[in-house]
Amino acid sequence: MSRNQIYLHFVFTPKRRQPIIDPRRERELFAYIMGIVDNLGAKLIRINAALDHVHMLVRIPTTITPSSLIGTVKRASSIYIREINLFPNFPGWAREYSVFSVSPDGVESVKRYIASQKEHHGRVSFEDEWIGMLPPDERATWKMSYFDG
Repeated sequence: MSRNQIYLHFVFTPKRRQPIIDPRRERELFAYIMGIVDNLGAKLIRINAALDHVHMLVRIPTTITPSSLIGTVKRASSIYIREINLFPNFPGWAREYSVFSVSPDGVESVKRYIASQKEHHGRVSFEDEWIGMLPPDERATWKMSYFDG
């Protein structure tokens, strides 16, 4: 039997980073996404959101790719959000997303970071944080509009 510890930290946004993720109903979204991830044979470790983006830490099996996991999560959750009108005026998820590998030693730190999203983004905007994570030579050419599609 093979053994793996592939942990991935995903970040994705509604189109145009619209602040539509209502904290009063986000748990419904989280529960639905947990079901999607479970059905794919992965394990959702932590999920949280700010008004304009979602973070999730997932342990994936070797049988699934990051792009297929996030594609399935975004496609299925988008249908669900619209069917039950979870977030009025939901524009769909942006085409782009981010994914970061996490070492097993870093899982607890990422879990804490994801858990503190609302407080964190009360101090630092998503855009400022994102641009600050880019290598210096990419900061001048990066456009947040990449998340708009």
